[in-house]
Amino acid sequence: MPPARYRSPSDMTASLVIRRAMRNLVWMFAHSWGSAVFGLVSFAIMARILGPEPYGVMALASLVFGVVGIFVGPPLTESLQQREEITDTHLDTTFWLNSGLTILFSMVIALLAGPIASLIGAPAVADVLPALSLLMVVGSIEGVPGALLQRRLENEKVVLIETVSEVVSTGTGLVLAIMGFGVWALVLSMAVGTVISAAGIIYVAKWRPGFAVSGEAFRELFGFNRDTILTYLLGYIDDAIPRFLLSIVGGERAVGLLAMAGNVSGMLTELLMGPFNEIAMNVVARLQSSRKTVHDLLDRVFAMTTAAIYPATLGLAMVAPLLIPLLVGEEWVAAILPVQIFLILGIRDATGTFNIAILRGVGDSRSPLLILMIGIVLLGVMAPFLMPYGVSGIAAMIALRTFLTWPLSAWLVQKAAGYSALHQLTVGWRALLSALGMVGAVWWVRSFLPEGLPEVVTIACLVATGMLVYAGLMLVIGARQVREIRNGMSWFRNHHDGVADAV
Repeated sequence: MPPARYRSPSDMTASLVIRRAMRNLVWMFAHSWGSAVFGLVSFAIMARILGPEPYGVMALASLVFGVVGIFVGPPLTESLQQREEITDTHLDTTFWLNSGLTILFSMVIALLAGPIASLIGAPAVADVLPALSLLMVVGSIEGVPGALLQRRLENEKVVLIETVSEVVSTGTGLVLAIMGFGVWALVLSMAVGTVISAAGIIYVAKWRPGFAVSGEAFRELFGFNRDTILTYLLGYIDDAIPRFLLSIVGGERAVGLLAMAGNVSGMLTELLMGPFNEIAMNVVARLQSSRKTVHDLLDRVFAMTTAAIYPATLGLAMVAPLLIPLLVGEEWVAAILPVQIFLILGIRDATGTFNIAILRGVGDSRSPLLILMIGIVLLGVMAPFLMPYGVSGIAAMIALRTFLTWPLSAWLVQKAAGYSALHQLTVGWRALLSALGMVGAVWWVRSFLPEGLPEVVTIACLVATGMLVYAGLMLVIGARQVREIRNGMSWFRNHHDGVADAV
């Protein structure tokens, strides 16, 4: 009997793909906002209890598992999402290859935990590596089923599972942190989340591995997988260099401060753009034969993301000096400037964060390699000049690298997908100008507020000022963009109204 074939959703009409994408976005935005509020509260509590060191240990441990992540997980399963047609043989081959390599890597890490921790200069990491290795094996089981759900654009099922996983695991972590478990509160919280996620994904995907493994299926997937692995390798190096350099000059505490800064800015970006970014590659892959639809979709998405990201990130950067000590305590004051630096990246993230997903969605797996290689070179060039400035210097190095590679990634998207690079760089200039005006107004109002005001009152005044000024400027400067957003919402709503047809 010939192997079963799984047709790509590209067999659907473009309208049907958009409808499914809209259904996913509704679910994913609901999840993002809910988990953001829940995560912010729980992080504020745990950060006060644990301090920077446990977060630094986990960040350095992630350097170790980042090496494994180059070769297993998404580097092997993304080809199942991008490929037009797959069979049971492709799925089984990927599953057993992914599982076998994960088990092998986990055994090596567990056995060499001590020497590995000494190599990265963090002895405390040796204690958690064996446990995290086991979790890596458990998590690998959901790789292929999860890729199938994303391929089908059934992210709403993943959202439900992630919600349950986050609530239970975070609650577990909070209890353990209060009980004095230290870094193990983070490890055991991750363990609970991993088990729930793996079990849920396997159940809803309705797929079980067989033994239809073949060399031919491996070779058919290898071309895309090879470039994906190289992309993850370069991405790992790009991410590891700053943390490794910082561990040399500042130790685990400094790495924890940098991780916290990245988490704050990343949480905001995830809140506003995460759902778009998560489905970008799959949607573009399904629509790659209809470039006009892709361009129309990006126009509408960028009109919305720039209008939301610019004021949110720049506004949060303005109140960060008051907000961070209030939420997580004075012990984290040194993270304020790095947080502000990372938040400024929102100017680029509003459009540029999609570029690699767009490139991979249209089948261009080589261009991301070029972007990452140039980024790594830039890090190497800037490191001697910025390392002496500690956490803030490393944060500035990451930000400069990101901004300097943005024009290149925009040009590569234009070359591969036909979407204008100049338009990518300037699409939200009205929102940016309005956001900068908002920043000036907030700074001006702050200088007139009495020093004795409670911090909560001061923050509320600044936020209210920012919202009113930004809204007013957008009605004047950004009137055209506001109309584009309204038209875009109507366009999305028209597609979403027929979502039942897509189920």
